[in-house]
Amino acid sequence: MINLNKPILVAALLILASAANAKTEPTAVSQNDLSQLHRDCTDIARANFASNVTITLAEPRPSSEFLPSFCQVQGTIHPNIGFEARLPLNEWNGKFFMAGCGGFCGVLNADKESQSNAINYALRKGYAALITDGGHQGSSIGDGKWALDNPQAEQVYAHRVLPLGHAAGHELIEQMYQSQPAFSYFSGCSNGGRLAAMAAQRYPTLFDGIVAGCPVLNLSINGGVFGPWVLQSNTDDQGRTILDHTFAGKLAMLEANAYAECDGVDGMVDGVISKPQDCSITLSAVPVCEQHDDENCLTNEQRQTVLSWYRGPHNSKGEKLFAGMPPGSERYWTLWYLGGPDHAGPGTMLGSDYGRYLGYPTDPEGFTALDFNFDTDVPDLSQQGQLFNALDPDLSAMHAANAKMIMWHGLADPLVLADQSRDYYEQVVSTMGKQKADDVLRLFLAPGLGHCWELPAALPDNMDILHALEAWVERGIEPNQIPLAHDKGDQLKGVLNAYPKEAEYVDGQGNVQ
Repeated sequence: MINLNKPILVAALLILASAANAKTEPTAVSQNDLSQLHRDCTDIARANFASNVTITLAEPRPSSEFLPSFCQVQGTIHPNIGFEARLPLNEWNGKFFMAGCGGFCGVLNADKESQSNAINYALRKGYAALITDGGHQGSSIGDGKWALDNPQAEQVYAHRVLPLGHAAGHELIEQMYQSQPAFSYFSGCSNGGRLAAMAAQRYPTLFDGIVAGCPVLNLSINGGVFGPWVLQSNTDDQGRTILDHTFAGKLAMLEANAYAECDGVDGMVDGVISKPQDCSITLSAVPVCEQHDDENCLTNEQRQTVLSWYRGPHNSKGEKLFAGMPPGSERYWTLWYLGGPDHAGPGTMLGSDYGRYLGYPTDPEGFTALDFNFDTDVPDLSQQGQLFNALDPDLSAMHAANAKMIMWHGLADPLVLADQSRDYYEQVVSTMGKQKADDVLRLFLAPGLGHCWELPAALPDNMDILHALEAWVERGIEPNQIPLAHDKGDQLKGVLNAYPKEAEYVDGQGNVQ
């Protein structure tokens, strides 16, 4: 019998995980120095910046229940990068933090309370932090219209935002503190994770430490092939959506089936799907029915779509083009794909807009993802793939700079498929050798975890990989393990082990499962 609460527990343990490394303690400033910082904050608006920064706002903000006092700086970095920086007024830890942006970016959300493409959690640690909109403005992170006939904006989005944002952040710090940071860090998830990998590959000397979460390393295929596959599989002959928000009631049944079929693939039935890539869902035990709204069965049409999502893109010869949605990801389908009665899921928007606006050197007029041909159109994505993809496995320059990167991925991520992170790590090892690869890169794969910590709102967002990275960069403590949640008696519940080892879970008697 499948225990549907067990995957929730696993996800909760993962999201509550935190690295057991000491924080870098910020240093409080005197009242006189604080007054000077207030003056320096407002003076930023009148400063001249070599990095072509235009300041539109520079004002001190008092401390609150949730944030320390900080200097809020907003403006534009040439050519068109909207940004916000938050510079501590009282306890700067001497370090710089830059966040990535998700999806197609275009939105500046400095108040996002998360560790995914956000800065407040770094500000609370004493960092001078900066976030950008990726170099353009859009209606949402799923909006790709900004890229229409706009190669300059595509270049900035692809990777140029990294050196431009880094330079602006360092200049702001110089203006504020008359000092340069001792360490610089970058952290991003999804597209922000792709930018993190770009920083390691193209700009290996910019950041001392990098966090790459759920990185869409192969954007041209994840967006240009997987996206259309999901949409075409979910559209009937009359152009109607097959799985929409009304399908959400069947996801518990599909999740139970996934655990029944895939939990034991790793040799142990423990309520954890540790090797989703090794399991092919058959739905053989799921009943077929005629009624679309029956939550205990699937219509033939629904069944075909679900199997197609699990299977992933193939051409007419049956050749695999990319991975499919992993078993165990079903609980996240509503968020990313099923949407609501008046809106599409963001994954649907991303899959639609990549080919229309970013996927080809010349934007095809009238293109929709439903037009994509899996036999003939895949090679046409390669030129833009050279711009957007972060797949270079040679991190020798990063190794020479003594920089470090922690990459992590939820094995139940249905939007940015974890296979690309696993494959990338193995390619780095093959290119550089295991020792050099481990000197610069560690990968953590988290069973049960979806895309970028997007769990139910009731679960806190406390997994703090930045601590582990700081300890590695600043004190040489290698991140071989990241401990999972503790109970009230401080008993270890488990650990995430650096790949290729798997996560380990501990039962109530302290036995590893």
